[in-house]
Amino acid sequence: MRNRVIPFLALTVAGLLVAGAAEADAAGSIFQVVPTPNTATAPISNDLLTGAASTSTHDVWAVGFATDPTTTDHTLAEHWNGTKWTVSPTPDGTSGSQLAAVAAVSPTNAWAVGFQNSDLSIAANTTLIEHWNGSSWSIVPSPNPDTEGNVLTSVTATSATDVWAAGYFTTGGGEQILPLFEHWNGTAWSVVPVPAVDSSVNFVRSINAVSPTNIWAVGYQVDDSSGHNDDLILHWDGTRWTDQPILPIGQVTLQSVHAISANDVWAVGTSLGDTGGDSTNLALHWNGTAWTSVPIPNVDTPNQGANFLESVTSLSANDVWAVGGATGSAGVNQTMTEHWNGTAWSIVPGANEDPQGDNSNTLFSVVATGPGNLTAVGSWSSLQQGNPGSRTLAVTTTHG
Repeated sequence: MRNRVIPFLALTVAGLLVAGAAEADAAGSIFQVVPTPNTATAPISNDLLTGAASTSTHDVWAVGFATDPTTTDHTLAEHWNGTKWTVSPTPDGTSGSQLAAVAAVSPTNAWAVGFQNSDLSIAANTTLIEHWNGSSWSIVPSPNPDTEGNVLTSVTATSATDVWAAGYFTTGGGEQILPLFEHWNGTAWSVVPVPAVDSSVNFVRSINAVSPTNIWAVGYQVDDSSGHNDDLILHWDGTRWTDQPILPIGQVTLQSVHAISANDVWAVGTSLGDTGGDSTNLALHWNGTAWTSVPIPNVDTPNQGANFLESVTSLSANDVWAVGGATGSAGVNQTMTEHWNGTAWSIVPGANEDPQGDNSNTLFSVVATGPGNLTAVGSWSSLQQGNPGSRTLAVTTTHG
């Protein structure tokens, strides 16, 4: 299985200031690469986009982080106006600031979440929440339930006065890692009580709302006895969060959840099965009564390379999309794109930035921007001699 570093990504390659590269799309793909800017500079730097949200085809946000030559992370936000992507200045908290996810209420109201780090140690992480008011981003005070690692990984909104952020925090002494939920009521952010969970190690990766009284969050927990990852699914009923029963589906990691309606919710991630090995794609579905595992195909890669899904969204109940990547034997990722047509999942040709012919590409977030229109963001690895590094990646289609 691919080694996913928490909080988000750990990279050691260098970056490059570019305005975008030539498109390199798979034959027959309805997706195309769209040029995106990068802010970091050589010799050791990276730019990545890890979350996306939109209100329309000409109002799309992508957030992530850029690493400078001192290896310090800085917040990164980019905006699509229907014509091009541009960098929108975002403040850093303390040193080592990252944005993980974004939610858009309207063109003048968006929220981005992540973490800030005062001394570059994971234990010192504190929550970071930023707000877009239509003209600029600013940091909004956010609470921390403990003095140690506090990380926000996802955000969702049902209205301007009902916004949720989710993640995890470490209790004093590092005894437990617990789910973290914070709520915006239109005035201030507050911590919402943590539900009882079965494990002492829990990571919430994604949150998505059906309504103010119906919200889902997913991630994974580490079994205290076996050390294996189990699914973590939590639900908000308008009064409290509850931990849902663990599904008997082997070792799994859930990365994203998307609610179409109260009886139609999808979660995606990866599975190692009961015996471990290379990761395969995982899709779970909620029908209003129970969660079930739904078959989803994998790319056949040399020497059993990994398949993984990072994000899911929908254009309708019969038009659901999931993205991620597939890793071959040489350790090079290519984008993974899967489609649900109401009956079955199938692999759809994706798009990759591949100027050197063996560049690694991964998609971390996908969002429906309008009828028949999707945008996915992530990163690709430049292999430019003397100046390699991670670059921002955005792919889009208007063909649903």
